Amino acid sequence: MSQFPLFVGGAYTSQSPIADDEQLMNWYVEVMESPGAVTKATLYPTPGFSAFSTTASSGGRAMFALNGRCFAVVNVTLYEITSDGTATVRGTVATDGFPATICGNGDAGEELFITSGGVGYVYDLPSNTLTSKLSSGSAMAGMLDGYFVSLNPATSQFRVSDLNDGTTWDASQFAARSIAPDAWTSMVVTSYGQIWLFGSQTSEVWYNAGLAPFSFAPDPSGLIPYGCAARFSAKEAINRVVWLATSVNGGFQVVEATGFTPNRISTHAVEYAISQYSDVSDALADVYESQGHLFYVLTFPTAQVTWVYDFTTRLWHERGSWDAPTSTWKALRTMFGCTAFNKRLVADRQGGSIYSQSITLTDDAGGDLIRRVRRSPAVFSEHQRVRFADIEVFLESGLGTTSGQGVNPQVTLRSSNDGGKTWGNERSVSAGAQGDYRTRVRFRRLGISRDRVFEMSVTDPIPWRVVDAFMTVAVARTS
Repeated sequence: MSQFPLFVGGAYTSQSPIADDEQLMNWYVEVMESPGAVTKATLYPTPGFSAFSTTASSGGRAMFALNGRCFAVVNVTLYEITSDGTATVRGTVATDGFPATICGNGDAGEELFITSGGVGYVYDLPSNTLTSKLSSGSAMAGMLDGYFVSLNPATSQFRVSDLNDGTTWDASQFAARSIAPDAWTSMVVTSYGQIWLFGSQTSEVWYNAGLAPFSFAPDPSGLIPYGCAARFSAKEAINRVVWLATSVNGGFQVVEATGFTPNRISTHAVEYAISQYSDVSDALADVYESQGHLFYVLTFPTAQVTWVYDFTTRLWHERGSWDAPTSTWKALRTMFGCTAFNKRLVADRQGGSIYSQSITLTDDAGGDLIRRVRRSPAVFSEHQRVRFADIEVFLESGLGTTSGQGVNPQVTLRSSNDGGKTWGNERSVSAGAQGDYRTRVRFRRLGISRDRVFEMSVTDPIPWRVVDAFMTVAVARTS
């Protein structure tokens, strides 16, 4: 047997699937950092979910945690979530179908500023009271140097509150776009002192210049030749800003900017996929870090697709929920995460639950099993016929459950002889009951093909860790 080249790899489905039709669903790639590792990279399972709190509303729209307290906007209700999962109603907000935003000014102001349905609200943390302060035109918010910042896309203006006081908004403390003609539609206020303001074709960066009477000014180096194609796709990712970008020249790319220079991080395959969606303006993004990986999660609700970029490996993969009755993938239901009580908490976009997210969990949101798929690169030898004697998937075996689903976990394989256009029957073998660590996952007598693609899938609730794959092949005598 010889190594199956690039069986462990990211997602890349080209415009022509016979050129490349690789899929990676609900796994991510981790590159081994030790020279003594048995492989260069491994597939590890994406996290599962467990219900942490249940609210009486449905449709999560924002989450935020600060100084030991956690808040969530679910539909029109603001909840405070405590460490034991109790959800307490703290007020009611407007809604317009878009996500809400929440930010805080810390101990200096002891306030949260919340935008929802175009209205800006201040939540006083000591008294637990919610008050409307901006009656309209407040679509997104952030906090910089003690000032709350509110964006109004309808007028292409942003306003700032008084210092450490979200209850006071001087009407003269605003800025309007003048550097470029396209209106501001989105905003990210970073933790490192910048206000990123995105138009539809260009963007710019402002900062606290300490000026009077208005403290903020555009950075002279901060005019960016990319706009934002989806308002809620723009996010800070520790030391950079990342968003779904477009420009005067059209097209869609996912870009990151460290400093003021945007760099393309999407692949041609990802860009082609996005270009086929009927609507990208509703895309939602989230960013989180786990096990040394920094992930940018980009969900397209209309297209029912979730793409994830790993800044650590610079590879893309997909995540989603498998709808068994229709045999289709749905976008992730979870979004708007925050870190609270030493947990990663995420809201359910469709339901009322707040979930705990962890790689130790194996269930999807709602309690369904997580289906994981790896579609391999094509085995191709100058379009000659190749005979496949066997394939072994080298994974961590013997992890079966003690009872119920997963006692005898199964690995399922199917193959395509036309580069992924049509598929043959599925075959399944055991990955080993609990303690059967020497189980080998092997498939034999796999036939002959000129352009063979294999697809492996698993559903049992165990931690599926795929290390490598090997195969025995030979070029057939007749061509």
